[in-house]
Amino acid sequence: MPQTVAVGVDGSDESVRALRWAADHVRQVGGIVHAIMVWHQPVQFGYRLPTPDSELEQRARTALDTAVDAVRGEFPEVDLRSRLIRGHVVDEIVGLSEQADLLVLGDKGHGAFTGMLVGSVALKLVHHARCPVVVVR
Repeated sequence: MPQTVAVGVDGSDESVRALRWAADHVRQVGGIVHAIMVWHQPVQFGYRLPTPDSELEQRARTALDTAVDAVRGEFPEVDLRSRLIRGHVVDEIVGLSEQADLLVLGDKGHGAFTGMLVGSVALKLVHHARCPVVVVR
């Protein structure tokens, strides 16, 4: 049975490695890879930072597209789809894990950029995901 594999992407080298691992896995077993980036407006000391939402969303879109394009070039036969979501990373990825056969994460990431896959976040995802999780090192 083809697999639905969700991959947390934040533009870091670690998340690109996770996406590459997922693409290779799906190439072998069949299925679809969903590269998922979650972005949000960062808050520090209770205040929103002055960066416009449109700029944050565009930065996230560019990072996601760059990662997906790099891996798609190596695995042209794999059905690789991207999805950009605004929200809280743990909540969004856990929700999507209910529809996935496998969740793939990098072991570190750009926490300040999108809040994605910093050690404690990856740990929360490992504990709360509704499907098996692979952490790529």
